[in-house]
Amino acid sequence: MSSRALGIEKEAGQVGTVSELTGIFESIASMRIGKIKDRVARSQLFFVELWQIYTQLRIDPSERLTGKNGPKRDRPNAYLVLTSEGGLSGDIDQRIVQTVIKELDPNTTDLIVIGAHGATQFVQNHAKIKRYFRLPDIDQAIDVSPIIDELLGYKKPTVWFQRYVSLSVQEVGHLDLLGRVRALGTDAESRSADIISPREYLFEPSVDDVVRYLESVMMEIALSQVIMESRLAQYASRFTAMSSAKKRAKELQTLLLMNYNRAKRGEADDRIKEIVNAMNALSVG
Repeated sequence: MSSRALGIEKEAGQVGTVSELTGIFESIASMRIGKIKDRVARSQLFFVELWQIYTQLRIDPSERLTGKNGPKRDRPNAYLVLTSEGGLSGDIDQRIVQTVIKELDPNTTDLIVIGAHGATQFVQNHAKIKRYFRLPDIDQAIDVSPIIDELLGYKKPTVWFQRYVSLSVQEVGHLDLLGRVRALGTDAESRSADIISPREYLFEPSVDDVVRYLESVMMEIALSQVIMESRLAQYASRFTAMSSAKKRAKELQTLLLMNYNRAKRGEADDRIKEIVNAMNALSVG
């Protein structure tokens, strides 16, 4: 076999390996998407239970959920940007970073970033990051309490994230986190006739402390859901990227195999010509 045919055969084998690997990553992304959807549904049920207790205390969310609780901030607003830890999330991280940079007013808004991949891109674009967090591992219990602590005190904490539309479509989304909590509460609204009153129940240390704790937990749930939706979009983007790479690898492998077979036939034809020429030379002699 000629060196050309051997080279084509080797390259086809390497492309075949790439095709198998992209297929594996595609399957992993698909499984993760299903798990995330289940976790979002479970977290929604937990939020409903907390909201029932919250409303039984006869709290007005429009007065409480205003961002007044927490330390005093130098700037009134905060952008919390969700990105991935690595670079296997397609182009969605780049899109979200570019969108945030266009919208960001550093005089009024602090920039807080989740995810190393996005943080690196912000630094490369000379954007000042106030705080950076690693992306929580969704395969374990998500602890976002340090992130919520960082957001307390801002009048308007806005979360920028990768919104899941479908496997093939992911878009840049943003929402007011406090507004998200109120919206989730509206969806869960079914105010109970029972009232939890300090006259009937003992609160330690106080009703206000209990309310603040419930609000922080509900903010954590709301943020966890956004993080899971963001991861859903990342896995969908990865699924799409891997599917596209797998398709291209298979097309290239098919082309290489065609070239390999063509090279083999060419070698066979050359050998036949050599034999015929040799036989003709012998008959003439």
